[in-house]
Parts: sequence; structure tokens; C-alpha cells
Amino acid sequence: MSKNSVARKILKIVLSLILVIIAGLMSFFIWQTINEFEPEPDMEIAVTGKATALKDTMILTTFNIGYCGLGAEMDFFYEGGTMVRPEKELYDRYLGEVMERLETLEGSDFILLQEVDTLSKRSWYANQFRLIRNKFDGFRSFFAMNYKAWVPMPVIQPMGKVRAGIVTMSKATPVGVARYSFNTGYSWPMRLFMLKRCYLLTRYNTGNGKQLVVVNTHNSAFGDAAEIRSKELSQIKEMMTREYAKGNYVIVGGDWNQNPAVFDSTMVLDNYLVKCIRPPVPGDFLPEGWQYAYDPLHPTNRDVDIPYLEGRTKTTLIDFFVLSPNVGLVSAITTPTGFKESDHQPVSVKVFLKN
Repeated sequence: MSKNSVARKILKIVLSLILVIIAGLMSFFIWQTINEFEPEPDMEIAVTGKATALKDTMILTTFNIGYCGLGAEMDFFYEGGTMVRPEKELYDRYLGEVMERLETLEGSDFILLQEVDTLSKRSWYANQFRLIRNKFDGFRSFFAMNYKAWVPMPVIQPMGKVRAGIVTMSKATPVGVARYSFNTGYSWPMRLFMLKRCYLLTRYNTGNGKQLVVVNTHNSAFGDAAEIRSKELSQIKEMMTREYAKGNYVIVGGDWNQNPAVFDSTMVLDNYLVKCIRPPVPGDFLPEGWQYAYDPLHPTNRDVDIPYLEGRTKTTLIDFFVLSPNVGLVSAITTPTGFKESDHQPVSVKVFLKN
């Protein structure tokens, strides 16, 4: 066989492989697009049972559990690390520790959770929402999905199937629950693999003709999402000011993925290596009379580019509450967990409803 014949044969094989790869990628993106998670803008969630009135004073806790996969030993490939998910034994330990942590928070009247998996490879396909709902049957629990995708990265060990969302738990029975999509997102094809973020709104009778509106939010992260975060904040602000104008009490809590506008990093305890996220929530986000509620001494989130080492891993404060003028703040406390079972630490506030 001549050299030209061999070269033509090799070229034909290479071209065939390229065509196969292109066809495979096209098929993959077509399949992903057809099966893309596209939730309704507004989605009512069923509530059973008679609505119950609230106490005048109550405790609310927000806690991003990091799908029980981002404890102290973990880093994460999306943010400069190398790991995709914990080994099964380590995951089981984190899951148990998260459950134990939630037990210590049972004195709360409301618990707002983020990154709760229901069927994800990264958390060994456990239905965390069902486990939490069944274990903590003294609460009414509601779930809003914000992540339904098949993630192809990293290529060698893809994160794969993800089903996750946010959960609001309350001891009182609400009169209404709804999932509201943020009117933002990435363009195609990135949106196929990203969260479809939302907030979960629950309403409760207060006994004086008004309602308490509790909002659980998990806003966008990553440096390239600045415009998206700005639009999400605008949507939240429009909602909370509208509800307050009706005379309702409004509390918004969760993982904002930004520092509050009034965050002072110099107040954080010295055993933490603290960083600021730029830009923070804008100074004009809160209307007059509204306030942030958080513990200034402790960060609530740590970087996951390396496993957690106190004083060496960067930390910041992105989990907090916003209170309307008719909600008074008694205290705000962050539980210092050492980021043992999650890359977040829970934040609890004690509040009262003003007459």
C-alpha cells in the first residue's frame, strides 16, 4: 500500500471520528434542550389542614445544607477544587450530622433550607427532602425545585443527574404556599446545566387580619452573574414592598450569595479568615425602616476551593434575613459549626410582630 493510500485512510478515520463526536454532541444538546427544566413563573403548592395562627414572638433559622456533600473535608471542582462528590461513607456521615444539626434547631418556628437534594448523583440519589420531612413531622414542610439537569462537567467524572431545591419548614400551617421563578437566567446552552432559581413564599394568618409573609430565597452565585443577581434583588424588592403596602409582615431569609450592604468584616471574630464579596447588596436595596438581621461576629459561608482549615480557608457572610418595619428584631445568632457538615453555618433570628 502506498504512502498516499495510508494517509487517505488515516484522514478518513480521523474525519469519521470527528463526525461521530460532532453528531454525539449535537444529539446531547438536542436531548438536553428537549428535556430542559422550564418551571412556570408562579406555581401554587398544595396545603392541607386548617391554617393556624402564629405567636407574636418567633424564631426563624436559615441553613444551606450543601446537599450534605460539602462538609469540612470537601472541596468542589466548580470553585477551584478537584472533588465532585464525597465518598459514600463520608456522605452518610454528613447526612447524619445535618440531621443532628436540624434536631438542635427544632426550637425554631421556621427553618429555611437551601440545596436540598431529592435525586442527585452528587448525594448518592438520596431523597433528602423526604428524609427531613419524615423525621421532623412537627413541622409542615414545603419544597420548591430549582435545579433539574444533567451536568456533563467535569468530563472525566461528570456531576451527572441533579434534582434539588429549597425547603421551608414551619410549625404553623400556612394559608398559602407558592414558588415564584426569578425572571433571570443564563442564555442557551449554559442555561441547560444551571439552576432555575426561585423563591418560596409562605403565608400565615396572624390573628389581627394581617398576614406574615415568609420568603425563602437562594440567589445566584459566581462572578459572572452580577447582572442576574441585580435583577433577582429587584424582583424580591418589588415583592416585599408590595406585601408590606398591604399591611402584611414580611421576612425574607436565605442564601443571598452576596454580603448585606451593611456588612463590616472587621467585626468578624479573629479565628476566621474573612473576605468581602464585591459588590455587596446595594445600599438602596432596603426601603426606609427595613433592616438586615444577622450575627456580625460569625461568617456563614466558606470557600470550597480547599477543604476547611480554620484561619486559612476564606469565609464570608451571605446568609441573613431582611425584616419589614413592622417586624422587630430581638436577636440574631449564627451557630458556629466549624463548617463540619456543610459549607454554610445556620443563622437564627428571634423576632416579634409589632402592633
